[in-house]
Order: sequence, then structure tokens, then C-alpha cells
Amino acid sequence: MQRYYVPKYVNALPQILWWELDEFLIFLGGVIVGIWTNHSFLGVLAGVILSRQYMKLKYNKQPGFLFAWLYSKGLWGKKGLVPEYWIKELME
Repeated sequence: MQRYYVPKYVNALPQILWWELDEFLIFLGGVIVGIWTNHSFLGVLAGVILSRQYMKLKYNKQPGFLFAWLYSKGLWGKKGLVPEYWIKELME
């Protein structure tokens, strides 16, 4: 009989150390930028700060808040297919 890993929640992301995958990728991005600029300590520090800020934003708001916020700023979504969020009526 084989053993399978079953996550605690169905939609849980994989974890690396104590971070979920999306938080770790933000940290890793800071580390990579720090290595490219020959300031690895500052890159690690920036990665930790950015991932902590992302975690605060992620856990203190409702699910999907980040995508709704990005959509309201025009950074996420179907450009040209969906009207802007401030338009209340469509004129033909």
C-alpha cells in the first residue's frame, strides 16, 4: 500500500520551510536581485520585507483581494474585454 500526502486544506499551496510557495517566490526574487547587484544581504533583507508585507496583505484581507486590487489598478484582467470598474452604464 502506497502512502500519499494529503494537504490539510484542499486549496493549500505547497510549503517551503515555513512559507507557502507564493511567499517564498517573492523572497527568492529579492535574493536573486541582490545577487545580480552584488548586494546579497540587501537582497535577502528586501526579500524578507517584501514577503512579510505580502503575507500581511494576504492574511488580513478576504480571499481574492489581491486580484481584485490588481484589477482595479488595471494590472490584471482582460483588457478591452471587460469595462473598467468605475463605469456604471454602457452606452451603445
